[in-house]
Amino acid sequence: MNKDLRRLIAVIIAILLLRIGLVAIYERFGALGGLDIFEALGLIALDPLTLPLTLCSVILLGYIVYKTNWGRFHTLLKSLATAVVIILCSTLATVISADRVGIPQSTVQWYSLFFAALIFCSAILIVLFLWLWFRSSRKYVSKVLAKSERTQYQYTQLKRQLNPHFLFNSLSILDYLVQEQQTERASDYIKKLANIYRYLLKQEEYTTIELSKELDFLNLYIDIMRERFLDGFEVHTDIDPSLLSRKVVPCSLQVLVENAFKHNAVSPTNKLVIEIASKDNHIEVCNNLNPKQIPSESNGFGLKNLKAQYKVLSGSDIDVVEDAEHFIVKIPIL
Repeated sequence: MNKDLRRLIAVIIAILLLRIGLVAIYERFGALGGLDIFEALGLIALDPLTLPLTLCSVILLGYIVYKTNWGRFHTLLKSLATAVVIILCSTLATVISADRVGIPQSTVQWYSLFFAALIFCSAILIVLFLWLWFRSSRKYVSKVLAKSERTQYQYTQLKRQLNPHFLFNSLSILDYLVQEQQTERASDYIKKLANIYRYLLKQEEYTTIELSKELDFLNLYIDIMRERFLDGFEVHTDIDPSLLSRKVVPCSLQVLVENAFKHNAVSPTNKLVIEIASKDNHIEVCNNLNPKQIPSESNGFGLKNLKAQYKVLSGSDIDVVEDAEHFIVKIPIL
């Protein structure tokens, strides 16, 4: 027998025992001249004064009990506090109802009314606790899903960072500089390449990064690409200085610039022109279209992943616009 089935059977047995107990108790009350259970509940639930006061007191005190951190003896103290709330609220409901219909205290009718109030307040508290638990569970699940998506993003970033094609091209350029005995350029190139990988390793710890640092990293990447494509492309940047302390997803601009190189031919006679500008609380990356004769393999995962990250972090999406001459991506500034 699995755990869920055992729990279901336990709940059914508890309900049956509760019903048997209530019937026995109210038969005893009836024999002594007390109120019927439905009559007693009606005096509480249908009274225009008793009902709102009881609901307000149970909900307020129950919410405080649920949200309070009870420390080391959490379960015990929370159970005791819950019992105290039920007794206090039931007493309040009984006193008000009894006074309004003229039932004297310490009589069988009064105690039968009090017992019905206990049932009523317990039911309200159970519903309240279930609702609070359900709401907190949904928040927890959302956090877990967000964490899972960030983890997937970091894994994807790591795979992309160690992309053998980028490393191969970089080492080929470095080999060329060494063969040509351009030691100063080779040394400068090695430093830039090291700074790129240092940035990539550091940003694994963060989900967002300052725009100024992302631009610095982008400039390093552009310098590396300059060694490969020489004067075959231009990059123009126009960013409002007041936005430099704001945040973006790490490597977001680099991914968009990399896509432009990946999908377009780059040559001095037909230059790739990339424009990066801040507009309306967004960063807009625009490049002219000059598709390669042999398209590069692509699953579009970089752009999809970037969209998912912005959706998780800000609830905002990135905009992609393509026409006959330009490809434009707009990412929110966080």
